[in-house]
Formats: sequence, C-alpha cells, structure tokens
Amino acid sequence: MPAAPAPVLSLRRDEHLFSRQPDLAGKLSQVRRLLPLAPDQLLHAAVPAVYLIRRGRLRVTQLLPDGREITRAVLQAGAGLETQDAGVADANLDTYPLPDMVLAALGETELWQVPAGSFDPD
Repeated sequence: MPAAPAPVLSLRRDEHLFSRQPDLAGKLSQVRRLLPLAPDQLLHAAVPAVYLIRRGRLRVTQLLPDGREITRAVLQAGAGLETQDAGVADANLDTYPLPDMVLAALGETELWQVPAGSFDPD
C-alpha cells in the first residue's frame, strides 16, 4: 500500500495583503486567532491552516535527509503561509513537505491564524 502524501507548507512571501486590501486588517481582526510567539519559539502549524505574519519575522527552514538545514525564507509582516493536508512539494513554487520544515520566530512575532481564502483577491 503506497504511503499517503505528507502535508505541505506553501509560502506566500509577497502577499502584502494589507497594502493590496487596506480594509482587510479590520475584517480579519474580527475572525483571526492571535498567536504571539516569543523569540526563538517554534510554530507547530495546524493542518489545514492559513497564517499571516502581522508583525515581526518568521524563519522557515527545511531539514534535509542528509542532516543539512536550509533556510527557505524569512517572512516579514504582510507575508503568509498555508498548510494543506496533502499536496505536491515543489521548491520552485515555494511548497515544501511540512514534516521537514521548522518555523521559528526571530524576535517577538505576532501571527494571525485566519480563515481559508484570506489570501484570495476580493
């Protein structure tokens, strides 16, 4: 029996949601779940889930089978990430296998867990 596909993490580096949709911050503040992270605290992402970096920075690294660790992104305020139950990991599309990823706050960071579709244009 083939193994089930692993959950994936998709990075949305250049979303800049609040500059593209200025009224979105007010709308999301009513439905978001606040996730404050202390410096160096790890985010254990739920699946499926959508996160928005509200302030601070989040480092995204990948642990490779040979033991190396590669920083894939340092996400800043306005960027986001999304987890899905299963999918195709593709480094060219900023999609990675979630079990291989480490998400750590760089300094004090505030994330919002927001409803699915929050990155979609109006």
